[in-house]
Amino acid sequence: MSAVRPRLNRDVVVDMATQIADSEGIDAVTLQRIANDAGVTQPALYKHVSGIEELWKLMSLRGRAILAERLRTSVTGLTGDDAVRSAAFAWRGMAREHPGLYAATDRVPLFGDAEIETALWSVIDALSSSLDGYGLDDETRAHCARSLRSSLHGFVTLERDGGHPEPFAIDES
Repeated sequence: MSAVRPRLNRDVVVDMATQIADSEGIDAVTLQRIANDAGVTQPALYKHVSGIEELWKLMSLRGRAILAERLRTSVTGLTGDDAVRSAAFAWRGMAREHPGLYAATDRVPLFGDAEIETALWSVIDALSSSLDGYGLDDETRAHCARSLRSSLHGFVTLERDGGHPEPFAIDES
């Protein structure tokens, strides 16, 4: 007995792409692969996405939405160092749980598309809330949030690529 495939729609296509990306890497995501897995021809996917670039965008939006929600949840009720540490673990947890989806966030330009910019600001806003309790003025807070975002992104990217070879426990970092 074969598995019942869900009826294709945009969300199902993104779900399928996400599953492939998370299990095999973002480069394994192709429209032909999704069509094969769905049991349809590649042209049938164009009812749902205009091409691979739109699919990457949709994956990026989903990844950023998940990241922003996890950041917001992680800092609820916390301030200072506890909030920053919790946000860092939430960021790393999302990137580890959804490595392909996280990688998709780097596949699209950050600026020039209103949806991507809004999703990015949602992540930055959520991360910025981890800085509550430090008494930072708006400009300093923006610089700190930018630095924190860069550090967290760099950390999880290096971790994904095996770039932390030192013998110390990575969880302690």
